[in-house]
Amino acid sequence: MSTRGPACSCGRGPSVEQGKWYGVRSYLHLFYEDCTGASPDGDRDGSSPHRAWAPLIWKVSISTGILFLLVGAAALATGSLVPPKLEGIGEEEFMVLDVQAVRYNHALGTCRLVGTALCVAAGALGTI
Repeated sequence: MSTRGPACSCGRGPSVEQGKWYGVRSYLHLFYEDCTGASPDGDRDGSSPHRAWAPLIWKVSISTGILFLLVGAAALATGSLVPPKLEGIGEEEFMVLDVQAVRYNHALGTCRLVGTALCVAAGALGTI
């Protein structure tokens, strides 16, 4: 049974001869014949560079969003779940300020802030 269909843009493959398709076509046939530019629907001519970049941009944005979400969740959990240190030691009249505890508590606050920012960035990448 001979069926006339759209022309193959790459012109290779055993069942493509002078722009005619023979037999039942599937995506598997196109893959093994190395004729990726042609499709039986004729909606893809291979001339649009935007179509080649779209899957790559999608994969990069999803993987970056997942990475941001994981790192942001870890930073947010670290900043929230680790208990802060006591900064002031002593009585009302004699108060000693622990500088290392102040730095430690500031680092915990920074972890919460960075974690929140990374989670927001991951959400933005996910919606894009």
